[in-house]
Amino acid sequence: MAKPNDPSQFTASLRQLAEQQLRSGTAQLSTAFNASADALAVLYRLSSAGNTASDGLKLLHELQVHQIELDLQLEQLQQNEHNVNHEFACYQQFFDINPAACFILGTDGIITKNNDAAGRLFAFLTDARPEQPCRPLTGRSFLSLLSASCRPLFVAALARAQRNQQRATLLVTTASANQSENTKASEDSLRLTISLSPDHKAILIMLT
Repeated sequence: MAKPNDPSQFTASLRQLAEQQLRSGTAQLSTAFNASADALAVLYRLSSAGNTASDGLKLLHELQVHQIELDLQLEQLQQNEHNVNHEFACYQQFFDINPAACFILGTDGIITKNNDAAGRLFAFLTDARPEQPCRPLTGRSFLSLLSASCRPLFVAALARAQRNQQRATLLVTTASANQSENTKASEDSLRLTISLSPDHKAILIMLT
């Protein structure tokens, strides 16, 4: 059941559908929403008395329509949850199998997630061997993966991306297995792309 963008249109459409299902007898009422015994007793008394029978029937009709509306909303919520879970699983798979080294950072620059390509690129930091699965780099500062000379460049590019709320790119060299703070970084450069999540609470880094 598609949900219109206008809430008032959605409410009207929902009620119309509920009315149609009630008239046609196709409504499949769930047990998630049931009238209480007190409410049913009131409806019974109203429908039993001649002067209030019409009011009781109207209330009963409204109750039935409302229950169908709730069931339809529950069905939509369950479908939405299924769709979101499916999309998340797809994005998770795309992230994991991406040939580029991908990282997700918190706003403090700490790695919260990395894919297999990133694990292979920096396997020397986790003492992983070629025949072993790549270990996660989570909990590390992303700056520690870059050569000393590139760290200020990354900090500046990240600040620029956060300030302008747009993607930023730069060329960097990574820390090597035998590199110390005072040794020369590898001459091989990688293209680093910085992207911000829509809520600006996470940072996506890609190294290609």
